[in-house]
Amino acid sequence: MQRPLVIFTALYMAGVLLGDLTGFKVSVALALAVGCFLVAVAGYTFAWRYNPGVILALFLLLGLVFSRLSIEESRTPLVDYAGQQITLIGRLVSGADLRSDKVFYLCEARELVKGGERKPVYGQVRLSVKDVELLYSYGDLLRITGLLYCPDPPGNPGAFNYRTYLERQGVWVTLSVNNKNSVEKIGEDGGNPVGRFALWVKQKLSTAATYTLPPSEAAVLNGVVFGTQGLIDRETREAFNETGIVHILSVSGLHVGLLLAGLVSLFGMLKISPGLTAPLATPVLLFYAIMTGINPAVMRATLMALLFLWARHLGRDQDWPTTLALAALVILLWNPLQIYHPGFQLSFAATWGLLYLSPLLAKFFMELFKGISPTIARAAAQGIAIPLAAQLATIPLVAWYYNLISPVSIPANLLAVPLVGLILALGLLAAGLGQVWLPLAGLVNAGTVIVVDLFLGLVQFLQQLPGAVVYLATPPALLAVAWYGGLLYAAGAAYTESGSPARQRLKSWAPAGAALALVLLIIWWPWPGGKRMVVHFIDVGQGDSILVQTPGGKNMLIDTGGRREEFQTGTGTGDQVVAPYLRKIGVNRLDALVLTHPHEDHCGGAAYLINNFPVDLAVVSPVGGGTLDGEPASSDQPAGGVANGTKKTGEEVPPAYTALLKKMSASGIQVQAAGSGDILRLDPEIYIEVLWPEENGSIGGAEFNNASLVLRLTYGHSSFIFTGDIELEAQQKMLLSGEGLESDVFKLPHHGSRSLLPELVDKVNPSIAVITVGAHNTFGHPAPSTVDLLYQEGVTIYRTDQDGAVIMETDGNRIEVKTGKKSS
Repeated sequence: MQRPLVIFTALYMAGVLLGDLTGFKVSVALALAVGCFLVAVAGYTFAWRYNPGVILALFLLLGLVFSRLSIEESRTPLVDYAGQQITLIGRLVSGADLRSDKVFYLCEARELVKGGERKPVYGQVRLSVKDVELLYSYGDLLRITGLLYCPDPPGNPGAFNYRTYLERQGVWVTLSVNNKNSVEKIGEDGGNPVGRFALWVKQKLSTAATYTLPPSEAAVLNGVVFGTQGLIDRETREAFNETGIVHILSVSGLHVGLLLAGLVSLFGMLKISPGLTAPLATPVLLFYAIMTGINPAVMRATLMALLFLWARHLGRDQDWPTTLALAALVILLWNPLQIYHPGFQLSFAATWGLLYLSPLLAKFFMELFKGISPTIARAAAQGIAIPLAAQLATIPLVAWYYNLISPVSIPANLLAVPLVGLILALGLLAAGLGQVWLPLAGLVNAGTVIVVDLFLGLVQFLQQLPGAVVYLATPPALLAVAWYGGLLYAAGAAYTESGSPARQRLKSWAPAGAALALVLLIIWWPWPGGKRMVVHFIDVGQGDSILVQTPGGKNMLIDTGGRREEFQTGTGTGDQVVAPYLRKIGVNRLDALVLTHPHEDHCGGAAYLINNFPVDLAVVSPVGGGTLDGEPASSDQPAGGVANGTKKTGEEVPPAYTALLKKMSASGIQVQAAGSGDILRLDPEIYIEVLWPEENGSIGGAEFNNASLVLRLTYGHSSFIFTGDIELEAQQKMLLSGEGLESDVFKLPHHGSRSLLPELVDKVNPSIAVITVGAHNTFGHPAPSTVDLLYQEGVTIYRTDQDGAVIMETDGNRIEVKTGKKSS
């Protein structure tokens, strides 16, 4: 059997996936594994010719057993107390993960204190504390009082599943503490002394940057050197993500490689015998891995570096597929569910590309660069081949997890390697000197800040280049399989001798493979039209955001959701929920953005969206008049009178909302006001009419809620009415206006509050009602009386707190409904 460890690892990985997906009983799997082991021992003893098959089955079963054990053994009895205020005694098993407004820890539960009684418990808890001034350390024993909860599963299909992410790391519950007095240190329980010392060293070293650099540069430097990302601002993370070098901001294989290269160079300068390289480098690499958090990429790189070092030290042959397989096997034995971690997948895919594809690409570019200096040609060929190989090997994974590809990632990585090497060297030097005398660290970091700023400037320059990032809908898994099949086919053909039977077989498979890839691409590509309209009631928690995709391929977003203080912070629902949802389904521009009224839960996410999505038209209310005729606003007046046309309601317009409207108008977005009787001409196949507010009428006592835009959308025989947050007074006036309100789908006003007139339900006469509402909200939405009224009327109810996103597709006659929590 050639390279048996590669085959064993592949089967073990298949077993891990099988165990997670099937829910196989541990006892049965363990019995089968023990049986296989005994048969394998007997087969080896008696030289049974089928024994290799038994050994292969054993590795498959081992993966299954370890997977089930990892899932079942990590489940904590604290799950039964989710949703309750509890007091917990536990030991910290991680350092502080510091953010701008809170700090996270990983806590090993010891005792639950409830009703004056102490109950022994076990399991890991993710602790969130809203106090960044007093930090605790690994091994501290704490008494913590807070709200225990299990994260909700995602409501939007394809959204990041935070609950599953934590469970795969052995964490089933989180404990949220809003009062710093609710956390008390009651002792110390050292834990692993090496881990404790490594985290103490990390904390001491990272303070050198914190005290001697501006906050933004210090955050980047500590991210590059120590892997602490919590204080890196969102714009910087997005810039690195969109240029294909986000791995730079957390310690990865590149950092381990640079550290090893630095150690080898240092040993050479100090005239240390090559025979001592492996023994001396090993503890340094292991300590650095522990200090930076032992993420999958660091583990992979450290294991491979050590294996290569010791193979060279012992004079053994180096076989990279076996080394790569062994590194994967060790990580998955430690935690089988790391197989799902994006860092694990991206790290191993990139390494496979570097080792398998880059030699072929370098050879190709050497041929291409014939005629120039061999030294220059070799450097250029290697410089292009290495990042290109990594990109080719990770494109499907990057598209799957981030919904983008970055054409500028090759020049970005070429620039990053020398600059990151310099930043890493300067950062470690300054951190070390800072322990002797802080001004020495400041002296070194005076140069470091120049390099960091240069690096950030280059990244931002590349990000702004036309075509620097291409956003894609989430590709189907089969397309990823076809991509890797194509890479293996092409590389296999290149490695196979010309004219050999194997090469002839590969050539015969080419037409079928190309046809399959083309079919998958056609199926995946988000073709516009299709004579079907899709309406997405996105799950944004307590708020509204509704996407309408018309038969002609137009996209209209009604509200953007928003969290408290999102106007001020610029982060929340817009960047974390709505934008990812749009990217995943292939929406990269908005033909119309409707903001029903200026409350943050309806338009807080708009600031992020207008900065990151092209928007043609913004429709707002209640501001100055004008009808929506689909033509651009004239250049000699503010579009829709945005600058000073806000209708007075008695409720103060948030300054951030006014600034948002001005920014949209200044950035070339056509901003228009709307009132009853206006028509939005977005697509000739659909009819969108504005039913409220009355342009010249009073808005009403509920202020901005009663100023909400109300839209009725008709496509064929299917109709939808979107009512914003209108309350009783606006509902009464709409009934008196005599407007046609009858609709198949009724988006309930104000998240299903009790302010719903039965007469309005009768007038709309819907078959389906949608309540956009947040789980566990403190407003009592939806009101039981409202839900009862709809049931009495025989209306089918969908709620985003229970069903997640509600996705309706219609051909103009029949409406089909899918929900996020049932389809994800």
